[in-house]
Order: sequence, then structure tokens, then C-alpha cells
Amino acid sequence: MSNVLVIGMSGQVGEALAPKLIARFGDVDALSRYPRDALPGVHWLLGSLEQMPGGAAMAHDTLVSLGPLDAFARWYGSARPAASRVIALGSTGLRDKSDSADPQERELAQRLADAEASLFAAGRHGGAAITVLRPTLLYGSGRDRSLTALVALARRWRVLPLPFTAKGLRQPVHVDDVAAAILGCLEVPAALTAGRSFDLPGGEVLAFDAMVRRTLERHAPGARVLALPGFAFRPLARLAARLGKGPAPGSLARMAADQTADATPARLAFGYKPGPFRP
Repeated sequence: MSNVLVIGMSGQVGEALAPKLIARFGDVDALSRYPRDALPGVHWLLGSLEQMPGGAAMAHDTLVSLGPLDAFARWYGSARPAASRVIALGSTGLRDKSDSADPQERELAQRLADAEASLFAAGRHGGAAITVLRPTLLYGSGRDRSLTALVALARRWRVLPLPFTAKGLRQPVHVDDVAAAILGCLEVPAALTAGRSFDLPGGEVLAFDAMVRRTLERHAPGARVLALPGFAFRPLARLAARLGKGPAPGSLARMAADQTADATPARLAFGYKPGPFRP
């Protein structure tokens, strides 16, 4: 059995992380709710946080959680696993959505904050070095819920409406850069990252509409952005939302808001060096 257990390996960051972890640590164990196709170097453990395979919680020195932070924090607090090193993915949504117009997004931000606090408290109690990494807007796998959804709409309509105000600054981060950050964090002494959260922004700052235009040029050639005044855009957004194809209500206001983060702490702690936005 490997000393490393990954929870959420089948997700978009896990796909990028698997070959990096295997190259560095050899075989790794990965938890999955469903049977998975064989992947060289990965030993799949069939189970879930609610139904952990017997002894798995106590058999690994290192845990890497790539799934929902609140679910992992609840399990960790009750299971008290034996791992001395824990890396868990959170989100900069903890900060960016805390004052959202959408109550569901505010609730999500609070759950993220509570999960971080719970994990760090459990780590202090159990003597484990716990680190939370907070990516910004993820891209690169085609499995994200933001840019990929916009590309799908643009391919269908050939025109993607956006409000004139969609100028808020963004730092989209590639899944490969997040995977590299996890590996970099594991390779430095635990004391450098224990009990800390690190933002993981991408290496380029650009406006929301510029980010979307660059994405469409690559993945929906021929489609274009149609900038509309608010009074014209809002009815379209409401219609799309009723059809289940539009953005969440809070995201409309956030298109105009800057959502940037500082990569300096991560760079100083474990050499984080994200690349520019290349969709």
C-alpha cells in the first residue's frame, strides 16, 4: 500500500496530478466511489469518505484532497486519520463570494471558511501539518463549470452576449499549475506550509470579457462576444437561467468585480510559478 492517498483523483485536477505524483512518489492510492479503468501507478480503493475502505484512514502518511473542502473537513474531523501531512484544495470563492448577491453563493463562501477553520483546528489537535490551496478560476481540462459552459453556448448560438460591465479582472489558473503547486507543497518541509492557506492565481491578469474572447478564439472559432447594456442583457440572462443554461445570479454582478489574488506567499513557500492564460 502506498503512503499517499488521494481523494478526488478522478476529477480535473486529479487527472493532471496523477502522473506528477507517480513520478515523484511511485505508486499512489486513490479513493473512488465507482470502479475505474486501470491507470498505471494508481491503486484504486473502492469507497467514499462516508464508507472508507477498512484501515485506509490509518494506513497513509499523506492525504491529498481534491474534492469539496467542506465534505473532507467533516470526514477529517470525525475520522481523525493518522496522516502527518494533509493537502486540501479549497477555493478563492471563500473571499470572492462572501458578499455575493446570491444567498447560495454567500452560503458556499461561509462553508469554505468554516471548513478551513475546522481542518486547521483538527490539525493542531492531532499534530498534522495541514495546508489548504485555493485556486482561482480553473481551466484546461474542459471539465470546468465556467469557461467550458460559455464555450458551449457560443458554439450553439455563434454569438455570446455579455454585459458591457464584464470588465472585472480575472486570473484563470490551469489545472497543470494547480497540480504542480500540490507537488511543490509536498516537496518542501511541512513546517513551511502547516496551518496555512495559499491562493493559487494564474500568471496573467485580464478582464473578464478579454478572457472570454480569447477562449472563444481557441475553442469556438467564428463565434463572437456581443456586448450589451444591462437593460438588454438581464432579460437574456433570466431566460437562460430558466432554461438551466445561464450563469448563477450572483455571477452576473461578479463579472464587473475584480477577483484577483496574490501568488507571492505560495511562490515564497514552495516555488509556485503559474503560466499565462492559454485556453
